[in-house]
Amino acid sequence: MFHAGRSLAALALPLGALCVAASSLRAQKPAQHPDSARRLPPIEVIGSIVPVAGPQIGSGIPARISVVTGREIDRWEPRLLANALARQPGVSTYDDLGSAYKITLQSRGFTASPVVGLPQGLSVFLDGVPVNEPDAAQVNFDLLPLEHVSRVELLSGTSSLLGPNSLGGAINLVTKHGTGAPAGEVEVSGGSYDLYSGEASVGGAAGPWNYYAGGGYDSDKGWRQVTSARLYNGFVNVGRLGQRAGINVQLFGARSRAQPAGSLPASVYEVKPDSNLSADDFEDLDQLHLAVAGYRQLGGGRGSFNAYLRRHDAERFNVNQVNDPDVRSFSENRTVGGNVDYRLATSLRGGVAGLRVGASGSANDVGVRIFAERVDPGLTTDIESPISRLGAYAVGDLVFGRVTLSAGGRFDRVRIPFRNLLNPARDTTSTFDRFSPKGGITVALPRGASVYASLGQSFRAPAVIELACADPQEPCPLPFALGDDPPLDPVVATTGEVGGQWLAGRALLTASAYRTNVRDEILLFPYDEVAGQPEGSSIDGFFANVERTRREGLELGVTAEPSERVSLFANYAYTRATFQTDDVELFSIREEGAPGEPDAGENEVEAGDHFPLVPLHTLRAGVDLTLPRGLEVGADVRYTGEQWLRGDEANETSPLGGYTVADARLGYSAGGWGVQAIVYNVFDRQYPTFGTFNLNQSQGDRLERFLTPGQPRILRLIVRRSFGRDED
Repeated sequence: MFHAGRSLAALALPLGALCVAASSLRAQKPAQHPDSARRLPPIEVIGSIVPVAGPQIGSGIPARISVVTGREIDRWEPRLLANALARQPGVSTYDDLGSAYKITLQSRGFTASPVVGLPQGLSVFLDGVPVNEPDAAQVNFDLLPLEHVSRVELLSGTSSLLGPNSLGGAINLVTKHGTGAPAGEVEVSGGSYDLYSGEASVGGAAGPWNYYAGGGYDSDKGWRQVTSARLYNGFVNVGRLGQRAGINVQLFGARSRAQPAGSLPASVYEVKPDSNLSADDFEDLDQLHLAVAGYRQLGGGRGSFNAYLRRHDAERFNVNQVNDPDVRSFSENRTVGGNVDYRLATSLRGGVAGLRVGASGSANDVGVRIFAERVDPGLTTDIESPISRLGAYAVGDLVFGRVTLSAGGRFDRVRIPFRNLLNPARDTTSTFDRFSPKGGITVALPRGASVYASLGQSFRAPAVIELACADPQEPCPLPFALGDDPPLDPVVATTGEVGGQWLAGRALLTASAYRTNVRDEILLFPYDEVAGQPEGSSIDGFFANVERTRREGLELGVTAEPSERVSLFANYAYTRATFQTDDVELFSIREEGAPGEPDAGENEVEAGDHFPLVPLHTLRAGVDLTLPRGLEVGADVRYTGEQWLRGDEANETSPLGGYTVADARLGYSAGGWGVQAIVYNVFDRQYPTFGTFNLNQSQGDRLERFLTPGQPRILRLIVRRSFGRDED
């Protein structure tokens, strides 16, 4: 497939009752793996320097929220947001494209991925600004400014108030702002396979003004053949904050060029996993992001806004097997959007009430051109889609003693015109309207415990690529051609969840259980007619709705600090993603296999069959030790259970085996200098991180498993020099 005033204080009262456990633990020492099921205050995300308009992560409705701190990011130096979240419960990753910079992230069985064409079910924000691209809702993790982030927040579960695409949760990156005296940092690193990087930043405050500026560069030759990557970024935050009003301007630019290697036939994977059978593949991405956010006290409450402009350009080249055309695609996304809201809190007899209302909207100009090359070359697709999105929301809280009742809802309208520049007679427009409600209750119990329950809905409008390839009578030889087709139904997810937390001494225990019923999931179906199918292993199919699917699971976590020098964490997740509709035939190259080949067969899905690439069991554990004389030691272990291959949604072949990966680090700091060595995959475990099926044309069109090998052992050495005030 393609590849601060009285109202603030009043509204904060419920937080003190609900989150006393987490606050107590943080008062002892900040946990390195904070993970708690709690309700964040409706007024804003905890610790945000600049309040952002619109519902944020944890906007008043009970949910499980995990936080990755900037300190943890500095300790483990993850390359991408997906890597930074890989240690959280219910989260898994895989490498579809064969590049360390193109990782797919899954939370509770829903996806955020750079792969155009995958069904996206997680929304991602940068300081409250959505960064899912408008053409296919994909997320380009390599363009996100992870080195300029103070923390990452993950809400697990349906995020009704955060807009479309939040079926399985939402992620918000909170960026750095300067405070106090000027301070800066320079960092350089080097590692295995000619991995080099450098970054620098400076920040501070002068009176009411604050500033932060930074930039970064990464160069990586790649451990697989011809898989180099280069990334550049520059980032600026400038703001003026006051008691009654404030404003912040953010400017961010990034470029990325990566050469992915793709998956390998199993026969090649077994003998030479560093091979690259499509050495000319590349992705060139360019992004510019400008955002302005502000707030002001109005009457007894506070109004806030954000406005943003985003530009994203992409060129992708995909080398295919000999009988298939190579593909070159160009996409352009232009977005102008904003959000305004108003928050108010008031005291009631025996309690507190809070209300938040607002509206958001964006105008998106999308253009896609696709060319076939080498075999029947020419322009196959030239489309434009001026997508518009409008939304309005409200959320309220009633707090009586230890009990908080929360309820809210959001109405969205998504309008997707389709302009076929090759055949204007095929132009059409699809419009999707949806109201998504959510409500819940939280009870603060004695001895540092609390419990919650919630029920809510969220939806996803079909992406342009899905709407343009949805006619069973005119299937698309993806990724070569798109055209106007009948509209699809939007995807609707309904989630019920219960959970709680308990602070026992210096340990914080959390638990949550959930079930998400999904209606009209959009997946790829095969074209039944033999005539007109492309030769080789091209995808010839169409997108359609599957009536019912489900995600359900259990997440358990513990964070403990038995002493000031020791921090421990462990979590377990059971994630069951299944089809709930019988007799569904989904696309799979397995159907093209010759009779007698072991993996050949129709992909007929029945109720109860598991989704591919969603591990049933995941387990993570780690320890960080602060030793005398500036030394630090850390270790991290992650187990990922068995996964079915893509193309075997019917669960008829053998799955990918489970695997365990361990990382370790050693650090030293003194006098503003810091040095650390990190070893990823300490035991050099070889494992497939992704699997599918394809016809190996070099072996006479033999059906084979195609596997993407996981990253081998990699050593990275990092040197930092801090100047001015110690921001830690």
